[in-house]
Amino acid sequence: MGPLAFAIQGFENATTNYVKDLEALTDDQILQSAGGSARPAVDFTYEVAIINARVGARIAGVEPPEFPSAEGWVTAPDEYRTKAAIIEFFQSTNASVLEAAKALTEEDGNRLIPFYTGDRPIYSVLGFVTMHTAYHDAQLNFIQSLAGDLSMHWG
Repeated sequence: MGPLAFAIQGFENATTNYVKDLEALTDDQILQSAGGSARPAVDFTYEVAIINARVGARIAGVEPPEFPSAEGWVTAPDEYRTKAAIIEFFQSTNASVLEAAKALTEEDGNRLIPFYTGDRPIYSVLGFVTMHTAYHDAQLNFIQSLAGDLSMHWG
């Protein structure tokens, strides 16, 4: 398995796991701020989805959607502040990444695309969005544990 195929597989797994953990939360839990200052799951999920949408566009060779301007952390707009809506948005943006990446050859995976740290190979950027998705999935797990849910929902 080459680097691109490996990166695609990792991103697919991270996406699947994230959705299962998001589905395990209640509608109220996705809006709660642990301790009164932590970011709600809906907001960091929206951030992940926007970043992934931008990466999908870059891979496809089109101009990415603008990153929402905000003071401090990005927050989800009202239309995404339900569990069903944020899951649908998250899945659609990740599907765009996978569609663009799966259309490539392994050789294409070495093509450099713009990234916030400078141009990077596509397989490397896929590695970043996989890590970023998994990072925020751990936050979902923490929210679950605060509510007494110690299950592994994607295992």
